[in-house]
Amino acid sequence: MKLRRLAAAAVVPVPLLCVWIAPPAAAASTHTITLTGTLFVANAGGIGTSASSKTFNMNRTADLSHDRPTATLDMSACVGGESRGQLSVHLQLRPDEMVVVSPTLRLYEGSSCGSNDLDAEDQGIQKGFRPRQSMTVSLSAANDEAFSGDLTTTDFTLKHTGGTGTGIGSPAEPSALVATRAGSDPVGLTQVQLQWENPATDETHLEIRNTTLNQSKAVAPDATSFTWPDLPLGRQCFQIRAINAVGPSDWTPVNERSECA
Repeated sequence: MKLRRLAAAAVVPVPLLCVWIAPPAAAASTHTITLTGTLFVANAGGIGTSASSKTFNMNRTADLSHDRPTATLDMSACVGGESRGQLSVHLQLRPDEMVVVSPTLRLYEGSSCGSNDLDAEDQGIQKGFRPRQSMTVSLSAANDEAFSGDLTTTDFTLKHTGGTGTGIGSPAEPSALVATRAGSDPVGLTQVQLQWENPATDETHLEIRNTTLNQSKAVAPDATSFTWPDLPLGRQCFQIRAINAVGPSDWTPVNERSECA
């Protein structure tokens, strides 16, 4: 009998696109999805056999690109010579750089570990996550027949890492730039702390511009904060953009409420 439960994850469910158009293969960048976690399988035993169970560690990796947008991460484990838990995690890279995840956990029980007699299934909710995000999934499938304790469960984490390619063009624009004075003491008044969100996965560096002084500074890729020192007293405003080999993203717009200090 099939058993379905909802998977727990902190990422918003998204619909899967039915139509996908790939950009040229030469423009593809790699997205690496890493799965780490455990798969537990229990066999209730029976006449002449004792109960047994075991927890198996999982570590799987898949690389996706816009010319190879799909992959499946599989893990199968058997105990007692007859109860097998099988996890399949289907991955699809969408044109907007989101990877959609479709996990399924199945419990098989028969006369051998190779049996395809499906006893239970837990099909998780389809979810999507973007580069630099992760999600945690828990699934459980149990045989609900009377006097049967066969069971399989899994808990795993998926991490989405962007590749080193230049994608399909210039990098994504940073967002949510916030500027604050570093402190009220004489030194703090001459420094502004900057924080932002950086969705780009293929930038070579970031550029911060002080629009008040018309000065710019380069910042390392993947950075999300910077302190601008030695500023004169008075209001200072800032913008930031990401840059790669193709070119720069747009500057963040100047918002005096958040990007000036």
